[in-house]
Amino acid sequence: MRSYRKFFISIAVLLIFFPLINLLVWKRFTENLLTNKNYQGGDLARMGYIYGSKVFRKSSCDLPVRHLELADYTNQAIHVLTIGDSFSNGGGAGRNSYYQDYIASINNCNVLNLVPYQAIDNISALSMYANNGYLENIKPKYVILEASEKLCIDLAHTVEFDAMTPLAELAKQKKVDNRKKLPEVSFINGGNFKFLLYSLLYNFSDHAFMSKVYMMDLRIPLFSVTNASKLLFLQDDIRKIPRADAKSVGLLNNNLNTLADKLSAKGIKLYFMPCVDKYNLYREYIVKNRYPSSTFFEQLRKLPKRYTLIDTKAILAEELKMGEKDVFYADDTHWSCKGSEAIFCELLFK
Repeated sequence: MRSYRKFFISIAVLLIFFPLINLLVWKRFTENLLTNKNYQGGDLARMGYIYGSKVFRKSSCDLPVRHLELADYTNQAIHVLTIGDSFSNGGGAGRNSYYQDYIASINNCNVLNLVPYQAIDNISALSMYANNGYLENIKPKYVILEASEKLCIDLAHTVEFDAMTPLAELAKQKKVDNRKKLPEVSFINGGNFKFLLYSLLYNFSDHAFMSKVYMMDLRIPLFSVTNASKLLFLQDDIRKIPRADAKSVGLLNNNLNTLADKLSAKGIKLYFMPCVDKYNLYREYIVKNRYPSSTFFEQLRKLPKRYTLIDTKAILAEELKMGEKDVFYADDTHWSCKGSEAIFCELLFK
């Protein structure tokens, strides 16, 4: 009889404390990590269940001139055309999340952001726009092709520069939506357990043995969050480093030179902006780093170019040397408005 009594008491205690513990963890930690209740944050803190690194922010723009998206284009004279991945599509959110708005405001010109094709890379897309007459219609003076560093080698392949897609296909492309649409989560959820588990495991492993998010110590505080001296970055920042070998970087450079020649024949100057990976930029500040270094920018700098390289690593590294905090968001793979401003405050398009 006593054993049954102890059993039912144990069940009752479990039924009481299980939701109570979930509620406490939820209200103190995971609600802020897993929802946008207190404004939007970046993916890294959420994916790694890392408390103390989330940057609470909402999207806003206080610059005098805004860029145009394809839906806004009504045959205005376009000075600069941009195309790229999430960096070109406001992926970091927060204040002045579009670097194109800095170009437009600093140069007082119209900047149009093109929607990437879903099935092909952006070198091929720009080549087709040159072939099908679309660029002649817009008549930009400059084109900026942007790509995240870890994705640049995806552009190192054989490109069919004579391929052409009808203009009507452009209308089918949809604007990339980078807003974080997080699912509804109740206070009892698996994330509470993962938060407790990851909080323990990060003490023994840079990536909690199983997370795609790495967290490493920095020699100096470079962020304005509780975890001011912690660097969060994606596993792919180091996993994809070996892809950028001499052969791949050389093929990428050749493709860019061929595209530059094609655009130059139409009076358009090509700029290529590889966006430095977070790990690569902050690597020299990591304490006891045992992971490899990226040489992507160092290799690309040496190669002959008929396009202009926007060297984001060199520019933003200078910001860090001056002690600038929050060049990248602490909780995100994207740089903040400080990064955009530093890059384009002196790079003029006249």
